[in-house]
Amino acid sequence: MDNLKKRNFFLLIRSQQLILSALNENNEILFNRKILLDNLNLEESFEVLVKFLENNIFELEKKFDYYIKDINLVIDSKEFITIDVSSIYNFDNIENKIEGSLSNLSNIKDNVLKSMNDYDLIHMIINKFIIDKKEYSIMPIDSSYNNVFLEIRFICLKKNVTQKLQKIFSKYEIYIKNISYFSYVNLFKKHDTDDIFILADKLINGYNPKEVSFIQKPPENVGFFEKFFKLFN
Repeated sequence: MDNLKKRNFFLLIRSQQLILSALNENNEILFNRKILLDNLNLEESFEVLVKFLENNIFELEKKFDYYIKDINLVIDSKEFITIDVSSIYNFDNIENKIEGSLSNLSNIKDNVLKSMNDYDLIHMIINKFIIDKKEYSIMPIDSSYNNVFLEIRFICLKKNVTQKLQKIFSKYEIYIKNISYFSYVNLFKKHDTDDIFILADKLINGYNPKEVSFIQKPPENVGFFEKFFKLFN
């Protein structure tokens, strides 16, 4: 029972399969249940998902004598879109440049989402940092820069998809803690044997230094995907 305090529960949703897994704090798989699908579209996958959860959620909770409170989803779907944005800032007269950088990133994010109000933000990745004409692999924590050029990628998912998933999991009083895009997570696969859930967990916890991480407010107080930036650690 004590080992379950740091459990992570994951669900993979693809047109060919559904996989439900439980990982411990050492990323060891404690539970793994799979069902193969016949290249279903997302709507059809959801229909199968309802039955799949009915057959497995209570079994999983009974097996560990533990109620699942939240779950991480990895989804492979055509309902994702990718948006690339470039931005240039000048910080010559700004005293707190880190705060200014965060404010500008937040403004870019807000502007993108305003123009895509039918979508939820899933990943935000800064692919290129050019600081005072010098390119960096990650954002330097340095207050001496003046000009910043960024190439930012937004990966978004249709709101109706997240809303349907919320409704499905609300039956079990399970909160969707995080959604990851399968194709993005799969980019970090080095070997065929790499587990997609372990990779997703690493990315959620900052494995890619170019991805802007978020701090979620408690779900009872905010919308499903209202998040705050945490770029400078």
